[in-house]
Amino acid sequence: MSHHVPTDRPLVVIANRLPVSQTDDGWQAAAGGLVTALRPVIEATGGAWIGWDDDAEAVPRRVEGLACDLHAVPLSRAQVRGYYHGFANRTIWPLFHDLVVQPVIDRSWWRAYAEVNNRFAEVIADVVRAMDTPPLLWVQDYHLMLLPEMLRRRLPDSPLGFFLHIPFPPPELVARLPWRNQLLEGLLAADAVGFHTRLYRDNFVRSVQQLYGGVASLGDTLALPDGRHVRTVANPISIDVEEFSELARDDETEEELAELREQFEGRRVFLGVDRLDYTKGIRHRLQSIQLLLERNPRLRREFAFIQIAVPSRDDVKEYRELRTEVETEVGRINGRFTEPGHDVPVHYLYRGVSRAKLAAYYRLADVMCVTPLKDGMNLVAKEFVTCQAAGDGDGALLLSEFAGALLEFGDDAIRCNPFDVEGMSYLMEAALDLDPADRRARLRRLAESVRSADVYTWVDSQLGEIERSSRRP
Repeated sequence: MSHHVPTDRPLVVIANRLPVSQTDDGWQAAAGGLVTALRPVIEATGGAWIGWDDDAEAVPRRVEGLACDLHAVPLSRAQVRGYYHGFANRTIWPLFHDLVVQPVIDRSWWRAYAEVNNRFAEVIADVVRAMDTPPLLWVQDYHLMLLPEMLRRRLPDSPLGFFLHIPFPPPELVARLPWRNQLLEGLLAADAVGFHTRLYRDNFVRSVQQLYGGVASLGDTLALPDGRHVRTVANPISIDVEEFSELARDDETEEELAELREQFEGRRVFLGVDRLDYTKGIRHRLQSIQLLLERNPRLRREFAFIQIAVPSRDDVKEYRELRTEVETEVGRINGRFTEPGHDVPVHYLYRGVSRAKLAAYYRLADVMCVTPLKDGMNLVAKEFVTCQAAGDGDGALLLSEFAGALLEFGDDAIRCNPFDVEGMSYLMEAALDLDPADRRARLRRLAESVRSADVYTWVDSQLGEIERSSRRP
């Protein structure tokens, strides 16, 4: 599938991690939406990807299936602890997810964050100076918010963009951070700053106006005191629709699906697929299921909830505690509602599953529960509707109001407020009772909205914006 390439410069992507992993068979390209989408652009322009890897010395310059140069940023264990486990994941992550847990303010973590961003800047400057043409630099996500400013100083000839993959919170939350000005200044050095939704974009603009001062907002453009203009763009990330549609109909997926249908025969299946993270609302979802089964004894035999919880950040205390709470909750529900001689109502898998198996679960589900307390976008919702449509299914999507995906999906998803546990249990019931023709029509519209703005559209418009903004005087 050939894709239009929105820039003729080499593209240098900068992210916390490199898109490769070391397996028993050597190094291989990581699976993931961003890698898939950027591959054609990087290959067409001869670009590079720069990021951290645990084993920086061993990372090869090239891996099969990914035609771009890889450059690893070496970090010490202490730096990773302070920058990644500390500031990025225990300060910024909870703060930007509306304080789902309390952010920790720690000066030594902040120093590590600044130090690592600077380390990235040094490596990038070396890579870029060895290139024939100034490349387009595209910085990804909350780990590297100081980086645009450090790159602007070192590499003034390169167009420079930033994309935030998590929500951007309102100014009154940003204001809690002692280093808010440094972060805003870091981001404002980019030519274009991208967010998933208009709400996050507007939060950023308001934060800059209220906390930073001297900045005028002209529509989507911010005019800075030094005469520079920065574009702010709302641009939702998406998935490779073609790839997921093919996966959904793949022979291996069909085999997995046949087995699952046999296992769950005669039951209505609810599905949750999440990283085990406190922003995902897994405990609230389980509490809603408990209320649903309390109210409807007849459901207990004909209902199954499958929760796939992908391990995440095991080395952070809050995540270990969350795992214990979720597993306790699952045990309590199964202990209470399993009928003698029947299967348990909740099937809990604490592990990743293969792509074919995941697609089979998506196709099996009668109701997909995407009910985060806060989520930048949530691609699971998009993967689900794409796989369901490819398999000609009629599954319903229960979607939190606090997921970025809601803005594209509107009323075809069943909107819920995950903080209202009882209300959500009634909506789960309503989802089961929807008329099949209505379910199918909703699903077709949902899948169409994903198809019309897939991940390639996202890359094109992001790179186009950065390219255009950088040319302005």
